[in-house]
Amino acid sequence: MTEVNTKVVVKPVQSHEIEEAIEFAMRVRGEVFPMIDPSVLPKDFQQFTEHYLHREDAVFLIARLGEAGIVGSIGIVPYDGRIEVIKGRYSDNAAAEIVKCYVDPAYRRYGIGSLLVQELGRIVTKMRYTTLYLHTHRFLPGAVDFWERQGFTFIAEEQNEWQIVHMDKFTNI
Repeated sequence: MTEVNTKVVVKPVQSHEIEEAIEFAMRVRGEVFPMIDPSVLPKDFQQFTEHYLHREDAVFLIARLGEAGIVGSIGIVPYDGRIEVIKGRYSDNAAAEIVKCYVDPAYRRYGIGSLLVQELGRIVTKMRYTTLYLHTHRFLPGAVDFWERQGFTFIAEEQNEWQIVHMDKFTNI
Protein backbone atom coordinates (compact mmCIF):
# COMPACT_ATOMS: atom_id res chain seq x y z
CA MET A 1 0.00 0.00 0.00
CA THR A 2 1.31 3.41 -0.96
CA GLU A 3 0.47 6.25 1.42
CA VAL A 4 -0.83 9.63 0.26
CA ASN A 5 -2.38 10.65 3.56
CA THR A 6 -0.20 13.73 4.00
CA LYS A 7 -2.09 15.31 1.11
CA VAL A 8 -5.54 13.84 1.82
CA VAL A 9 -8.00 15.95 3.80
CA VAL A 10 -10.92 14.06 5.37
CA LYS A 11 -13.77 16.22 6.65
CA PRO A 12 -17.55 16.42 6.90
CA VAL A 13 -19.31 17.62 3.77
CA GLN A 14 -20.25 21.30 3.84
CA SER A 15 -23.41 22.59 2.17
CA HIS A 16 -21.50 23.96 -0.84
CA GLU A 17 -19.98 20.48 -1.45
CA ILE A 18 -23.17 18.43 -1.46
CA GLU A 19 -23.61 18.23 -5.22
CA GLU A 20 -19.96 17.30 -5.77
CA ALA A 21 -20.09 14.66 -3.01
CA ILE A 22 -23.24 13.09 -4.46
CA GLU A 23 -21.78 13.08 -7.98
CA PHE A 24 -18.63 11.37 -6.69
CA ALA A 25 -20.47 8.71 -4.69
CA MET A 26 -22.95 7.98 -7.48
CA ARG A 27 -20.14 7.65 -10.05
CA VAL A 28 -18.17 5.19 -7.93
CA ARG A 29 -21.33 3.31 -6.88
CA GLY A 30 -22.16 2.90 -10.58
CA GLU A 31 -18.75 1.35 -11.18
CA VAL A 32 -18.94 -0.94 -8.15
CA PHE A 33 -22.62 -1.87 -8.55
CA PRO A 34 -23.44 -1.67 -12.27
CA MET A 35 -26.64 -3.65 -11.58
CA ILE A 36 -28.17 -0.70 -9.68
CA ASP A 37 -30.02 1.93 -11.72
CA PRO A 38 -27.67 4.96 -11.68
CA SER A 39 -30.49 7.38 -12.47
CA VAL A 40 -32.22 6.78 -9.12
CA LEU A 41 -30.73 8.71 -6.21
CA PRO A 42 -30.93 6.92 -2.85
CA LYS A 43 -33.29 8.57 -0.36
CA ASP A 44 -30.45 9.90 1.79
CA PHE A 45 -28.99 11.66 -1.26
CA GLN A 46 -32.39 13.01 -2.31
CA GLN A 47 -32.60 14.64 1.12
CA PHE A 48 -28.89 15.04 1.82
CA THR A 49 -29.16 18.12 4.03
CA GLU A 50 -31.83 16.54 6.23
CA HIS A 51 -30.03 13.20 6.43
CA TYR A 52 -26.49 14.39 7.07
CA LEU A 53 -26.19 18.10 7.87
CA HIS A 54 -29.15 18.80 10.16
CA ARG A 55 -28.69 15.81 12.47
CA GLU A 56 -26.49 15.09 15.46
CA ASP A 57 -26.58 11.32 14.85
CA ALA A 58 -25.37 11.21 11.23
CA VAL A 59 -22.44 12.50 9.21
CA PHE A 60 -21.08 12.22 5.67
CA LEU A 61 -17.34 12.59 5.18
CA ILE A 62 -15.34 13.19 2.04
CA ALA A 63 -11.65 12.75 1.33
CA ARG A 64 -10.05 15.38 -0.90
CA LEU A 65 -6.69 15.06 -2.58
CA GLY A 66 -5.45 18.34 -4.05
CA GLU A 67 -6.37 18.88 -7.69
CA ALA A 68 -7.96 15.41 -7.87
CA GLY A 69 -10.85 16.68 -5.74
CA ILE A 70 -13.00 14.15 -3.91
CA VAL A 71 -11.39 10.72 -3.92
CA GLY A 72 -13.37 9.05 -1.13
CA SER A 73 -16.57 9.15 0.90
CA ILE A 74 -18.16 7.49 3.91
CA GLY A 75 -21.24 8.16 6.01
CA ILE A 76 -23.04 6.98 9.09
CA VAL A 77 -26.72 7.00 9.87
CA PRO A 78 -28.65 5.44 12.74
CA TYR A 79 -29.16 1.74 12.02
CA ASP A 80 -32.88 1.23 11.40
CA GLY A 81 -33.28 -2.49 12.19
CA ARG A 82 -34.45 -3.34 8.67
CA ILE A 83 -32.20 -6.34 8.01
CA GLU A 84 -33.83 -9.66 8.88
CA VAL A 85 -30.69 -11.78 9.42
CA ILE A 86 -29.50 -9.49 12.24
CA LYS A 87 -32.94 -8.55 13.61
CA GLY A 88 -32.74 -7.85 17.35
CA ARG A 89 -28.93 -7.69 17.51
CA TYR A 90 -28.83 -4.01 18.51
CA SER A 91 -30.89 -2.17 21.09
CA ASP A 92 -32.71 0.95 19.92
CA ASN A 93 -30.44 3.82 18.94
CA ALA A 94 -27.27 1.90 19.90
CA ALA A 95 -25.89 1.19 16.43
CA ALA A 96 -24.80 3.42 13.58
CA GLU A 97 -24.69 2.04 10.06
CA ILE A 98 -21.73 2.84 7.84
CA VAL A 99 -22.95 3.75 4.36
CA LYS A 100 -21.47 4.75 1.02
CA CYS A 101 -17.84 3.99 1.73
CA TYR A 102 -16.31 4.55 -1.67
CA VAL A 103 -12.78 5.26 -2.87
CA ASP A 104 -12.10 6.33 -6.44
CA PRO A 105 -10.66 3.28 -8.23
CA ALA A 106 -7.63 5.33 -9.33
CA TYR A 107 -6.77 6.01 -5.66
CA ARG A 108 -7.33 2.62 -4.06
CA ARG A 109 -4.52 1.03 -2.04
CA TYR A 110 -3.26 4.44 -0.90
CA GLY A 111 -4.73 4.31 2.61
CA ILE A 112 -7.65 6.64 1.81
CA GLY A 113 -10.29 4.14 2.94
CA SER A 114 -8.47 3.68 6.23
CA LEU A 115 -8.25 7.45 6.72
CA LEU A 116 -12.01 7.75 6.13
CA VAL A 117 -12.75 5.00 8.67
CA GLN A 118 -10.35 6.49 11.23
CA GLU A 119 -11.93 9.95 11.00
CA LEU A 120 -15.41 8.47 11.13
CA GLY A 121 -14.40 6.56 14.26
CA ARG A 122 -13.10 9.74 15.87
CA ILE A 123 -16.39 11.54 15.17
CA VAL A 124 -18.52 8.61 16.35
CA THR A 125 -16.88 8.65 19.79
CA LYS A 126 -18.72 11.94 20.37
CA MET A 127 -22.09 10.35 19.50
CA ARG A 128 -24.35 8.00 21.45
CA TYR A 129 -23.51 4.86 19.50
CA THR A 130 -22.00 1.76 21.08
CA THR A 131 -21.64 -0.18 17.82
CA LEU A 132 -20.80 0.48 14.19
CA TYR A 133 -22.59 -1.86 11.77
CA LEU A 134 -21.99 -2.33 8.04
CA HIS A 135 -22.62 -4.76 5.29
CA THR A 136 -20.42 -5.43 2.32
CA HIS A 137 -20.32 -7.98 -0.47
CA ARG A 138 -18.07 -10.97 -1.18
CA PHE A 139 -17.96 -10.07 -4.90
CA LEU A 140 -16.18 -6.78 -4.12
CA PRO A 141 -12.45 -7.57 -4.28
CA GLY A 142 -10.78 -7.06 -0.91
CA ALA A 143 -13.84 -5.58 0.81
CA VAL A 144 -14.22 -8.10 3.65
CA ASP A 145 -10.47 -8.10 4.28
CA PHE A 146 -10.44 -4.28 4.36
CA TRP A 147 -13.15 -4.14 7.02
CA GLU A 148 -11.48 -6.85 9.08
CA ARG A 149 -8.26 -4.77 9.04
CA GLN A 150 -10.35 -1.87 10.37
CA GLY A 151 -11.34 -4.00 13.39
CA PHE A 152 -14.76 -5.17 12.22
CA THR A 153 -15.87 -8.73 12.86
CA PHE A 154 -18.08 -11.04 10.85
CA ILE A 155 -21.60 -11.51 12.25
CA ALA A 156 -23.64 -13.05 9.40
CA GLU A 157 -23.55 -13.84 5.71
CA GLU A 158 -26.33 -14.17 3.17
CA GLN A 159 -25.89 -16.75 0.44
CA ASN A 160 -27.69 -14.95 -2.37
CA GLU A 161 -26.82 -13.04 -5.54
CA TRP A 162 -25.69 -10.05 -3.42
CA GLN A 163 -23.31 -12.16 -1.28
CA ILE A 164 -23.93 -9.84 1.69
CA VAL A 165 -21.53 -10.01 4.62
CA HIS A 166 -22.68 -8.30 7.83
CA MET A 167 -20.01 -6.96 10.20
CA ASP A 168 -19.78 -4.79 13.28
CA LYS A 169 -17.40 -3.19 15.74
CA PHE A 170 -17.84 -1.72 19.20
CA THR A 171 -17.14 2.02 19.19
CA ASN A 172 -15.01 1.90 22.36
CA ILE A 173 -12.38 -0.27 20.63
